[in-house]
Amino acid sequence: MKRIIPVTIVAMLTVACGQVDPGERAVFTRWGQMDQKCYGEGFYWYEPIGTNMDEVLIKTQKFEVKKLAAATSDVQEVHADIAVQFRIDGDKCHLLLTQIGHDYQDKVLAPAVLDALKAGTAHFNLATIIRDREKLREMVRADLKARLAPAYLIVLDVNLTNFDVSKAFSAAVEAKQIEEQKSEQKKWQVVQAVRDAEVKAAQARGDADAAREQAKGAADALRTTGQAQAEYNSKVSASLTPILVQQQAIEAWRSGGAQVPHVSSGGTGMLLQIPVPQAAPRQEK
Repeated sequence: MKRIIPVTIVAMLTVACGQVDPGERAVFTRWGQMDQKCYGEGFYWYEPIGTNMDEVLIKTQKFEVKKLAAATSDVQEVHADIAVQFRIDGDKCHLLLTQIGHDYQDKVLAPAVLDALKAGTAHFNLATIIRDREKLREMVRADLKARLAPAYLIVLDVNLTNFDVSKAFSAAVEAKQIEEQKSEQKKWQVVQAVRDAEVKAAQARGDADAAREQAKGAADALRTTGQAQAEYNSKVSASLTPILVQQQAIEAWRSGGAQVPHVSSGGTGMLLQIPVPQAAPRQEK
C-alpha cells in the first residue's frame, strides 16, 4: 500500500515515502523511464516530482469467465464457466507493466482462456467431454500455462463449472437414453421369460420324477405282496396232506352243526354213511 508522506526540506524539496506490503511489489517510473526492477516489501523514499510508484499484486488471484462458448470435434456447441487461479511473477512484474500494462487481464488473460478452451474441446467429442471432463480441464490448464508464461503470468489451477450443451444435443441424448432403457427392459423381459420357462421345466421334471417314483413304489409293493402270497401258497400247498385235508373237512363240518359222517369198510370198498336228520313224528288228531 502506497503512502505518500511529504517532508519539507531546505530549498523546498519534497520527499515522499512509499510502503510495499506483503504480497505486493513496487515498480518506479522516473521521468517516464521505468526502473528495470521489482521492489519487494518495505519503505521507500523517493522524490514525488517526476517519479511514480506503481504497486503490483503478486498474490494468487482469480479470473472468471461465464458462459464461454466453444465447439467439440463432432461440431457440437458447448458453454462453460471457467475460473483461473494465477499470480504475477514477482521478479518480472516490471516487464509485465512495461510490455503489457495494468490491463493485462483484458489484453492477455481473457483471450488466452478462450483460445485454450476452444483448442481443448476441439480434441474431444461431446460424449467424451461429458463422460470425462477432467481430461479437458488438464488440457486447458497445460495450454494456459504455456500461453501465459511469456506474459509473466503463472497459472496455478483451472476449474470448469456449469458445463452446458446445446438443447438439440440434450434432446438427442435423452431420446437415446430412453431407447437404451427400452432395449434393456426388453432384454430383461427375455431373460425373465427364459427363467420362468426354466422354472416350469424344472417343476415338470420334478413332477414327472415324483410320478415315476410313486409308480415304481406301487409296483414294488405289488411285486412284494405277490411274492409273499406266492410263497405262502407254496408253503400251504406243500403242507396239505390227505390226512390234513380230511381233518380240515371234519372241522368245517363240525363248525356247520352237522354230524360227522360215519365211515365203514368191508369187502372191497369203503362206505361213507352220512346221517340224515329224521322228521318229527306226526300227531294224530
